[in-house]
Parts: sequence; C-alpha cells; structure tokens
Amino acid sequence: MNIKAKIFSDYLKDKEIKAFQVEELPEDDQGTVIFRSHIVVEGQQLPTLVLLDESAFSVIRVLVLNNALTSDNELKVTRMVNEQNMGYKPFKMYFDRNGALLMDVCIVTPGQKEEDFDTLGDEIYGMLDLVIKFLGENYRNWMKEIW
Repeated sequence: MNIKAKIFSDYLKDKEIKAFQVEELPEDDQGTVIFRSHIVVEGQQLPTLVLLDESAFSVIRVLVLNNALTSDNELKVTRMVNEQNMGYKPFKMYFDRNGALLMDVCIVTPGQKEEDFDTLGDEIYGMLDLVIKFLGENYRNWMKEIW
C-alpha cells in the first residue's frame, strides 16, 4: 500500500470511520489504492471514490448519474456542465464514454515521506464535506436539466 493510502487508512481507523471499502490495484504502476463509499443526496446513493497513488495528486470522484448524456439532451447538459466548471474551482464535471456524469476533485498531495502527509486525512475529509454540501445545493437542479 502506498504511503498516502496507508496514512488515510490509519486516519479512518483512528476516527472509527467505516464507510469505505479498500481496494489495491496490484498491477498499477502508480500503486493506486481505491477507497470506495457513497454520498447520499436527495435519497440517491452516489458512488464515491478516493483515489490515492504515488503521484503528487489525489482524486475524489463522484458518479453523479449514469446515462446522463443522451442525444436528446446533449447540448443542454453540456452547457450546464460547462457553466458549473466555470463557476466552481475545486469541482470539475465531465461525461465519460458511456454518458455518465462524473465529478472530480483533484487535490495536490506532494511528498514522499509519512510526515509530508500529516494532514492528509483532514484535507480529504474537509474536501468531502465541501463535495457533500455542493451536491446538496445543486443535485436537484442538475436532475431537472438532465431529465
């Protein structure tokens, strides 16, 4: 397990947070570890990942909606996503190849020693709190646009 993943895993144990399932990617060059959970918004469970690897970055990824992009709504929802991306610095939304709407938060996490990541758990959890608030404020309006 890479240093960041070990530190985040220890943080979760220390705080008695049991909302994550951990998966190491054994063949991955970056030593990626995936922490899987979900965020509940408007009664919907949105799959959420914390991706920690050996790079200088960490990612929080939320699956907002599968099949969000269709031929009928493409222009409207592409504009909506563009407007969101222009207005909010930490959150970037995009569509994957299958039309699912995803939201990523990239956190700069450089370092190579354990002491370089003393505040990593608090940083990730602080960003998760912002993500939850942001989704709570915007999810209903996005669904109106998409549907």
